[in-house]
Order: sequence, then C-alpha cells, then structure tokens
Amino acid sequence: MPSPDEQPENLSLLLVEMQKQSKLLLEGILKDIIKNSPEGRKIASKWLLAPKADVKTEPVLPVSSAARVTSEVAVTSARVTSEQEVSVPMTSRFANCIYCMEKFDVTRNSETSCRYHVELDIIDEEMCDKDEIAYGLGYDGYDTEEYREAWPKMFFHPCCGRDLTEDMCQVGWHKAVDPDERPRKRTRRDYD
Repeated sequence: MPSPDEQPENLSLLLVEMQKQSKLLLEGILKDIIKNSPEGRKIASKWLLAPKADVKTEPVLPVSSAARVTSEVAVTSARVTSEQEVSVPMTSRFANCIYCMEKFDVTRNSETSCRYHVELDIIDEEMCDKDEIAYGLGYDGYDTEEYREAWPKMFFHPCCGRDLTEDMCQVGWHKAVDPDERPRKRTRRDYD
C-alpha cells in the first residue's frame, strides 16, 4: 500500500487541508520539510534566498562600461556556480524598505521601485470644524485612521503639500534596513 504522500489524488485534499490550518502550524510543517528534505530545502531556498550577486541596490558611483561588464560576468558566474551546486554566498530575498515600509524583492529593485513621502502626513487645520475644536474635540480627535479613510483630503504631507489621495512625491530605489547601521550607544556627553 503506497504512503499518503505518494498518492497523486491526495494533492487536492492536502491543498484544501493546508488552507484550514493556522499560520503557526504551517510554519512548523515548513521548518520540518526544510530540515528533513534536500528537495524541500532547494524549493524553500528558491523562494526565500537569493545569490548576493543578484541583489540590486542604488549604485554609489556612476557605472562605467567596464564596471558594467565586470558585474555582468560576476552575476553570470554566480548563476553557473549555483547550477553546479557549488556554495554561493546567499542572502534573504525579501527585505523591508526604510522609506515606504513595504517588503520588497531585493532582486527586482530598481530606480523606480519605491514611492514614498519624505515627511509623515499631518492634519490640515483649515479643514477642521472650528465648533468641534472649541467644544473639546481638538485636532487630536481628528487624527485617527477612521478620519484618514473617510476624509483623506483633510491630511497632507508637508514635504510636497499633497493629500492622501495623490501620488507619492519621491520615487527611487528601495533601501533595506542594514543591520550594520545600528545607532551608536549614547554616552554621558550626549546628555550634557
């Protein structure tokens, strides 16, 4: 008698059961598959990791044609070595952007990937009901998620003057949080 994982008709049942399970249980199952199955590790690596050579970030210096050729050779050689099962330096495929606060694929980053505002939105005091403010609601009473959804034109970004219904004012590369760029510890002199 074949085991349940070898029966092809169990695939649809397995997919249905997966939808019913908690995130915590599915995470445990995925960890078990990664630990115990070389094929599972290979599939998880494909989805969660990327060769460091494939990571795209904002260029620091202008790219010359010689540098472009060198980087293309490095990327090509990284792909060849990964196909040959040779150890290639890997990194996380997904990172959180410090500008737009969204998760992004580091291999698909470009000069137009990120859209954000330099400054957080604030309430437009001219649009607030002066009677409600006089009776104690205050500006803080308007500064809620419900008001932002109901009256997006009541809030604007000081960096560009655009309200919540308009496009972002900055477009550029996503920037991942760098664990090496931790703020330095405060010293006693910082408080003096």
